Amino acid sequence: MAFDNRDIKPRKKSYYPFSKNYPGRRSGTSYAIGESRTRKKKEKRKKIVFSVFLVFFFVLVFVIAAVSINLSKKPYEHELTGVPAEYDGKLRALYMPDDVLDGGIAFDLFKTELTETKANAVVIDFKTKDGYLNYVSSVGTANDIGASSKAYQNAIATIDGLKSAGYKIIARIYCYEDSVAASHLGAAAAVTNSDGTLWLDNSAQHDGEPWLNPYSPVAEKYLLSIVSEISSLGVDAVILDSVEFPESIYLDKAVFSGEEKSIESRNAVLHSFIEKVKNVLGDKPLCVMLSAADALGGNTARYDGSLFDSAADFVAVDFRKSAQRDGFAYGEKTYSAETTDEKALVTDCIPLLSSKLDENYQTGGFIPVIDDSSIISELDSRNVNNYVLFGEG
Repeated sequence: MAFDNRDIKPRKKSYYPFSKNYPGRRSGTSYAIGESRTRKKKEKRKKIVFSVFLVFFFVLVFVIAAVSINLSKKPYEHELTGVPAEYDGKLRALYMPDDVLDGGIAFDLFKTELTETKANAVVIDFKTKDGYLNYVSSVGTANDIGASSKAYQNAIATIDGLKSAGYKIIARIYCYEDSVAASHLGAAAAVTNSDGTLWLDNSAQHDGEPWLNPYSPVAEKYLLSIVSEISSLGVDAVILDSVEFPESIYLDKAVFSGEEKSIESRNAVLHSFIEKVKNVLGDKPLCVMLSAADALGGNTARYDGSLFDSAADFVAVDFRKSAQRDGFAYGEKTYSAETTDEKALVTDCIPLLSSKLDENYQTGGFIPVIDDSSIISELDSRNVNNYVLFGEG
């Protein structure tokens, strides 16, 4: 045959990078010989779409977060639309959480609560349990020790807005329970009896905190300067909290410098402080916060007696379960935070407190501090006209 050549070898098939059947270099996402480039293009488009989606998603999350933060920190700029309950000598106060002072969404929610509870007054923590001030202070010592470092910048504007709307402003001030001042004002703090170092109410491993010394002139001067400043901010009344010595398993190791030379007992030095605060406030009503147990029976560790009958105009009697941390027995009944119903405690104690008022010559009355709004009707039925509602939870 003319074209028959048995010596010619068969020609091998060539592959080129642009060939349809060019094999991929990787496994998994590579393509076998014969696969179409269409699939590769589709997956590439999917990756691009997914990448764009991720970018859009993260941008959206960032925008939402930024808007939320700005709204939550929005300064007070709106008038209160709700009308406060008329103040007719009956104090119906609602406690305001600290973060509401900065305005924004938290304040908007609180306005609704004010209307729903028919409150005519607001209790605000001007000085907190750890010693920080919730407002920007001009007291030099407070700024020197950092007590004003966590202040809410819009606090005064928020408070002024509440006052303009007709609400009474009641300032709660924590006194000797003040870890900030105790840590920075060495001469003002309780110290240990072993080496004079800062005394803590618990071990450092269990978050023990230092306390101010009620016998210290430095501590007293600082606290009175804070009271004076808060009074000048236009508050209508003041509640003093933690006017007490610390109650601790380590109390026997504490030294309150000045006590050994003082002619005043621990109870007397606390009464003296309350009287000085009253002098600073003038005609403004002064309350002292006591638990129900301490109001009825006193407390040896905290007060070396009782503070129910003091220079204060009223005693704010705390019926909340959180305040009955010790439990107490009065008469034939025993009460504790674990087992006692708040309403039952109020029902039992109101007559006892009313009788106790007849035994003293200074305190003009008591103001129940409650968590449960359903107790208000019980107070009304017993002609108890004043209360402070902290709110449930």
